[in-house]
Amino acid sequence: MKKGLFIILALLVVTGLCAFTKGTINPGGTVSFSSYKENSDADGTTTISVLPQVGYFVIDNLAVDVLINYVYQDDQDYDTTISSFGGGLGGRYFYKNFYGGLGFTYQSNSLEAGAIDTSYSGMYLGLKAGYVYPINQYVGLDLGLYYKMGLGKYGGDMDDTDNEESDFGCNVGFQIFLPMK
Repeated sequence: MKKGLFIILALLVVTGLCAFTKGTINPGGTVSFSSYKENSDADGTTTISVLPQVGYFVIDNLAVDVLINYVYQDDQDYDTTISSFGGGLGGRYFYKNFYGGLGFTYQSNSLEAGAIDTSYSGMYLGLKAGYVYPINQYVGLDLGLYYKMGLGKYGGDMDDTDNEESDFGCNVGFQIFLPMK
């Protein structure tokens, strides 16, 4: 057991050799998929999230990000679909290949549930942490966790309702690091 932990720790240290230098452009993003059933008789709920971003390292190890998100959810048990599209700004700080970040997004949502068809918008604060495993000098596999929470009230058809949404999960994706020097 101790040898296994030592090997994992050694691999993390050795792979922590990527440099995140000022002037580097960082397109990348993550994708997630989930399928959930309440019981064996249920049809289930499918969720697909696509979260691309483009970052720019303003100083070594600190990236400012332009965030885009698209989420589609289909709940066949309740004949409900939700699609969301949004954008925002954020930042990430890297230490070796580990990162932590914060982002603010504005999102437009469309909900269809039987005869109900409504649109609403919301603001969200997102926290994320992860690890970029280098595949080569310029490309890394992004393994991350995120937490997103709603801020304020919704806009649109739900403008009297507090945005109390929250979401926690993990994502997998790729990051590309293009040094401009």
